[in-house]
Amino acid sequence: MASLQRTHYENLGVARDAPLAHIKQAYYAAVLKYHPDKATAVSNTARAQEQPAEGDEPCGAAELDGDLVASTSKVFELVQKAWEVLRDAGRRAAYDSELSLQELQAPLSYQDELDLGELDEEVDADGTDVYTYPCRCGDRYTVPKSEINDHPTAVVPCRTCSNHVLVRTATTL
Repeated sequence: MASLQRTHYENLGVARDAPLAHIKQAYYAAVLKYHPDKATAVSNTARAQEQPAEGDEPCGAAELDGDLVASTSKVFELVQKAWEVLRDAGRRAAYDSELSLQELQAPLSYQDELDLGELDEEVDADGTDVYTYPCRCGDRYTVPKSEINDHPTAVVPCRTCSNHVLVRTATTL
């Protein structure tokens, strides 16, 4: 499953920890909304209500209706697939494990890119030489000099919040 794809939970509009009863309710609501027969019936009703003015050509409503039915069919297939997985406890557990693994393997995002010269040099409480930089939460990003000197770049987390910065040494410019 690609990371840009929506999850089965998102396709049904439910939380990941939703009980089966809520998933079932969301599934039935989605089926009523996206079933291809329902979309065809709605588009036929809309077409029947349209009365072109005298001498006007039809404006391609049939082509648009075909697109509507095709798109609702795709959504309906996604809803069906989500229901098939999430209604079975074993398949749902396996799917949740797969999602968790993907989240762990996702590339780490960072809020800012900094050059080594932008960081402050300090000695921390342990007597270790470190580079620091203020975080927007009020704390500081801190990385030991030995760590940054061994690598051309480092992703440094804030000790307080979930923000990260990418620090580049002069050799990577």
